[in-house]
Amino acid sequence: MVLLLSSGAITAQNDADVRWFEDLFIIPKNKPIDEERRVAELKRLNALETHDQEGEVRTLIELGVLHLTRVNDYEQALGWLIRSLTLEDSLGLHREKIFTYIAMSRVFEAVGDYYKSADFLKEAEALDANDDDLLMRSLILNEAGQVNAAHGNIDEAFDDYRQLLIYSRQLELRAQEADALFHLGQLLTRQKKYKEALQSHKEALTIRRSIHDKSKEAMSLNDIGELYRSTKNYERSLANHVAALEIRQKLKDESGLAESYNSVGALYIAKKDYKRAIANLELALQASREVHDQEQTLKTYEYLSQCYKELKDYKKALESKESSLGILDFIQNEKNERQLLETQNRYQMKKKEGEIDKLELDRTQREKVIEAQTKLRNFLFLLIALGMVISLLVLYLYFLKRRSNRKLQEINDTKDKLFSIIGHDLKGPLNSLTAFSTLLLHHTDSLTKDEIKMLSLDLDKSLKNLFTLLENLLEWGRSQSGNIDFKPEAFDLAIVLKENQDLLKGLAENKKITIVNDNAASLPVKAHHNSINTVVRNLISNAIKFTPEGGKITLKVEPAERQLRVSVEDTGVGMSEAAIQRLFKIGTKHSTLGTAQEKGTGLGLVLCKDFVEKNGGTIGVESIEGKGSTFYFTVPTGSS
Repeated sequence: MVLLLSSGAITAQNDADVRWFEDLFIIPKNKPIDEERRVAELKRLNALETHDQEGEVRTLIELGVLHLTRVNDYEQALGWLIRSLTLEDSLGLHREKIFTYIAMSRVFEAVGDYYKSADFLKEAEALDANDDDLLMRSLILNEAGQVNAAHGNIDEAFDDYRQLLIYSRQLELRAQEADALFHLGQLLTRQKKYKEALQSHKEALTIRRSIHDKSKEAMSLNDIGELYRSTKNYERSLANHVAALEIRQKLKDESGLAESYNSVGALYIAKKDYKRAIANLELALQASREVHDQEQTLKTYEYLSQCYKELKDYKKALESKESSLGILDFIQNEKNERQLLETQNRYQMKKKEGEIDKLELDRTQREKVIEAQTKLRNFLFLLIALGMVISLLVLYLYFLKRRSNRKLQEINDTKDKLFSIIGHDLKGPLNSLTAFSTLLLHHTDSLTKDEIKMLSLDLDKSLKNLFTLLENLLEWGRSQSGNIDFKPEAFDLAIVLKENQDLLKGLAENKKITIVNDNAASLPVKAHHNSINTVVRNLISNAIKFTPEGGKITLKVEPAERQLRVSVEDTGVGMSEAAIQRLFKIGTKHSTLGTAQEKGTGLGLVLCKDFVEKNGGTIGVESIEGKGSTFYFTVPTGSS
């Protein structure tokens, strides 16, 4: 029996379908992901058992969206959606295919591939072109507006949201109308058309108030407040921000509160009322820390640094600046990891794109099979078999590629961690130099001779630390790029030890440390002279740094199977077993303040290990916490 539906019933069903799809992207609170996944899988199995193919398609779409929004497994999400697309093709399910294309667009948007995301939206638009379904078109336009705005296609985004606004008004969808106006306001703000942006935001605010959407009402108030601040209408800016604050306090929206308090703080900075700015910024800091909102925390510290600088409280200004730089480091590391993950995901997506293309090819082949019937059916079986062989071959090649990529990934991780160390260690001395130079430049007349001398000593320490870091970086860079030819040459190791003892004697005497070197006899070795010299200098410098006043450093050389074992023994602070395990590795930087608060570069021991091993030797350490350490390395004697 065929059931005929009236046009009104069809429209109601279409509306229900769109609502069902939109609800998939609403993340439920306090519902475990494993429970959601189990329920979705049970629905799919039930559809399979009852041979409900349309129901199976919907559960496949649900699983795809679930892995996209809750699991963040984009490859698996695309896999479920491709299976859905296969069934939709065979069953001729038009609307479900549009939903699948929109979901695929969101997958590629999530990994930053806006070109591919836009392509799938065009596929959805093409399928919807012949239908007079404004609600479905509105859904596609909203997605297209987001993708174009994120990709920087401002004109296209304007067109999408303006058309969405027209459809929303025709359908009397007030919430969607407000969202379209809000997004148009943001686009106009990006173009610095503040008057038009303000009008658009005010219209959105009016609608949101009428439908009692408090959360989005606060968003509109915040953006309106920022627009008034941009046009220097501080009174109205403050009124809107205070209204947003009151709503967010009632909603207990900590991220929103952090944003609002930061906005109020920025407003008071613009009015040069720095004390009130600081009071609001401290509340912003408290709120952002509650929800670990790093972006708002960063913004707060930058504003605080600006306030304290204007109030000439340079100590707090510097502390806030250092805190902001620390947060910035954290955000940048997260960004780097996210970019790396997006790159990996895009690589996986490329493979899945081939499967999507194959679906189109299979559809064409099915049409040919229907026309040619039995004769071409055998050809199709052969094609499928060939496809399976190719798929197995591709899978085999993929695993081989994956194995090599894992090694490349380890190398890249090491490089990224090295850059992180370099950035961190360069930043500290440079920040100190900037702070010291600012004090000397602007406050020379108010500083005493003792204060100037103290600043000069601190400045000298920072410069020496920076020089040591750069020297090690240059040596490391030359080593890694292959610019150092580790060609062995004969030289006297005793002379190298004596030269470095003399070079660092003054540094040791400053801490009343005795360097004992009884290696007066000739010690012939065959190695790369400059690199071994760098190793000896680094090890003695480290020993001085971690030995307290009145301590002793002993240089020893002992024969060890056609090699000499050189050791630098100190009576310093020593190390725990856990600390020893972290030495000589870039990935686990271990840099500790010396006994006189000397700062390490974090690269010296890594450089030593690299140089010793490239000379055919080994390096190690023996240490007892509180009693001292002995660093040793071996170097070939050149004897046959």
